[in-house]
Amino acid sequence: MPVRKGQLREWVTRHDIVLYLVLAYVISWSIWPLVLLNPASSPLVPFGPGLAAVLVAAVAGGRAGLLGLLRQLGKWRVNPVWYGVALGVPLAVPAAAFGVAVFAGASVPSWEPSDVLQVAGSLAATMVIVGIFEELGWRGFLLPRLQRRRSALAAALIVGSAWLPWHLPELVSDPDQRPLVPFAIYVVAQAVLLAWLYNSTQASLPVVILFHAAFNSFTKFFLSELQGSAYGAAWWALACLSAVLAVAVIGYAGSRNLVRGDARPVRE
Repeated sequence: MPVRKGQLREWVTRHDIVLYLVLAYVISWSIWPLVLLNPASSPLVPFGPGLAAVLVAAVAGGRAGLLGLLRQLGKWRVNPVWYGVALGVPLAVPAAAFGVAVFAGASVPSWEPSDVLQVAGSLAATMVIVGIFEELGWRGFLLPRLQRRRSALAAALIVGSAWLPWHLPELVSDPDQRPLVPFAIYVVAQAVLLAWLYNSTQASLPVVILFHAAFNSFTKFFLSELQGSAYGAAWWALACLSAVLAVAVIGYAGSRNLVRGDARPVRE
């Protein structure tokens, strides 16, 4: 007996979180085997989380559900302070981690004025390749659904627990790029910080995307030339500072909502 459209929609709606996670992983990991043929190729499809969110939202909610998901990408009119946070924190934390590496014996590279343009270009590209493709799924789709029946902190930690192993192809292909333990601490802490930004701006994905992309870009800029123990020290500093910030946010905004004041976490 053929499955009716309404039955399919009802089934997808009941299993939207599990279905989303399965699709996000399957799509993202689909090219991992190709690395065996071409070790220089990327082992991860970056748009997996975003595409999975679009597919599940469209099937479960129809046109209205899809537009509701995509509409978050246009919520850029928020208090400018949040844009300052989205740029300032990702600049300060990797810079401080680099300072720890210098204290541990790393030499300071000779930066040029042109490096500013390089960072700006990296930030713009990362906002599209990493920010939009990932955050449309992890924060735009998954987080608000988890927050329907859980505290914001619990939802953020679940997202972090799903987000961390999603990076497995990159971690296996280049284990020296991101030390596993500090990277795991860093990702979970970032999940809390991103949930705080998302809830505090009432689902402004532009702010969330900027924060994510800026952290990636500034971390790459400050840590890319470090080697050996200095590189490891920088990553541990990055992880610990991110964890301290996450704990501070929980204390400031509260674990239930991860938002200050009378506002409520986003649940749709």
